[in-house]
Amino acid sequence: MGVSERDRAEQLLRAPVRKGDLGLVFDESVASSPEIHVEGRNFYPPMLADISSARSSIHINQFGFRPGSIGDEFAEALIAKASDDVPVRVVVDRQGSDPDRGSRGFYERLLAAGVDVRVVRATQLRGPVQPVSAGGPTRWNFDRLGSIDHRKTVVVDGRVGWVGGAGIEDHFHDGRFHDLFLRVAGPVTAQLQLVFVATFGWLGGVIRSEELDDLFPEPEEPAGSAPATVLHNAPGGTRSITSAIAELLDGARESLDVVNPYVTNGRMIRRIADAARRGVRVRLFVPATANNWACAAAQHHHHAALLRAGVRILEYPTMLHAKAFVRDGQDVLVGTCNLEAWSLRRFFEIDVLVRSPGLAQQFDARFSAPAEVVSRPGRALTGMRERLKARTFATLSPLL
Repeated sequence: MGVSERDRAEQLLRAPVRKGDLGLVFDESVASSPEIHVEGRNFYPPMLADISSARSSIHINQFGFRPGSIGDEFAEALIAKASDDVPVRVVVDRQGSDPDRGSRGFYERLLAAGVDVRVVRATQLRGPVQPVSAGGPTRWNFDRLGSIDHRKTVVVDGRVGWVGGAGIEDHFHDGRFHDLFLRVAGPVTAQLQLVFVATFGWLGGVIRSEELDDLFPEPEEPAGSAPATVLHNAPGGTRSITSAIAELLDGARESLDVVNPYVTNGRMIRRIADAARRGVRVRLFVPATANNWACAAAQHHHHAALLRAGVRILEYPTMLHAKAFVRDGQDVLVGTCNLEAWSLRRFFEIDVLVRSPGLAQQFDARFSAPAEVVSRPGRALTGMRERLKARTFATLSPLL
């Protein structure tokens, strides 16, 4: 019998967590009642309901957590639970959440209420491990430089986990950005919990060993369970998501849905085209107008080759921001990883792979089929100027 996630967490608590400790790799586990929620108006309410039901812990890892209509609603929910003596811990990325400047007052409220906030500072040579307003000492930041934390997870009581592409920000709430989350329960939640515990410790956060029984409760496997694994990309060489995406693309035999806003990695694009050439029915969902114009230009350079291979490119009318793969009506991968160099090789990213025909059908009913109805067919570039621009940015794509 392998070492449990609780035992791995206990080992991490015995010494300072180093960057190398974050390269977590997991065996296959089980998810109970996995469910896809599409659009902020559909995933934020049940996420808030889970937070409101918390009894022992709330752990949030968010690239973008900012003040606004939905951010304030989450803040109030966290403050309420902290006032009930439920430990509330939050990890945010400085680039995505801006806790020291534009969002400073927002984070001062969380800190004053007892919420323990930690900050990943990938672009600062020196800085504190908490928001500046917490008043902690600054430190050299060499081990964090370049390590953007792009993850978006919520873990409640060690029993329920959420993983998806959206920040806690208004443009995901009001429909300007089209995204989704996967909700899971059961044993696989312990893997999400361990990733958070390791990250929190790396940022100087303290979790007492007496808390571990609550953080890692005895798992339950009710009816409706499906094989599932948390996949994690961490700076330093751990790229479980990148490897899993390549295996999904290479192993497709009948059908393949690829949903991603930034499709620029040449190797992954060739894999998508190869799948179509093998006779796989491939749909590639991308935004009609991406918010990152450089990535959009690089992606459009590849449209002609993808279309010739037989890939159906579907351009969603608003900013499609979701990241997901569905292979052969069975394997569903959902999370934060984009198909560009930074996500695949350099950022912190987190996905969950679930093997479930039922979840694949649910994904099609809730995301793919409705998206296909409103999307326009992707096109190959024709004008010389736009083709030259696209080729230039495709060449630069390893840096984008």
